[in-house]
Amino acid sequence: VRSWYFEAAQIKRSILIGLGLINVRMRRLDEASSTDPLTGLLNRRGMDAKLDAWESEGLAYAAILLDIDHFKQVNDTWGHDCGDKVLQHMAQVIRRNFRTQDALCRTGGEEFTILMSDAPLSAALVAAERLRRDVEISDWPAVGHITASLGVACHPDEGDRAATLRRADEALYRAKREGRNRTIGGP
Repeated sequence: VRSWYFEAAQIKRSILIGLGLINVRMRRLDEASSTDPLTGLLNRRGMDAKLDAWESEGLAYAAILLDIDHFKQVNDTWGHDCGDKVLQHMAQVIRRNFRTQDALCRTGGEEFTILMSDAPLSAALVAAERLRRDVEISDWPAVGHITASLGVACHPDEGDRAATLRRADEALYRAKREGRNRTIGGP
């Protein structure tokens, strides 16, 4: 009987170790499914999960959309490997300009979304402009100089999530139409 208890304890220990390894693997897979592999920022799935959580808590947030100006020329002139380095460097620039509680996302090729929790429009505009200036003065790998255009909108000021993101996107494209390398936001 004593040997059965020993064997049962060993089996239990092995099962617990196995379950722990499965949990670690599941966390890694969950993280991988919500993270952009090139930049380490959240992808659209991760961004949506963050917004779901914030909206369920009733948190207000600001959405800053950033698009790298003339990025196609980077890929066409220096190649896609260089373009990837620019995207990785952009992620670093974004990280150093925002708080840890903000959600930093790569949502398209050269498009990024920054979600600032509990930030009024005035604070989001200041943060977006600080980022724009940092992008403009940074030394970019191989290409030397890059600029970005940014659009800013706030939730719930602009309505639901779709309206907020659409308003920020409209502001971004207005920034591009008005000459690029600028920040536009507001109602």
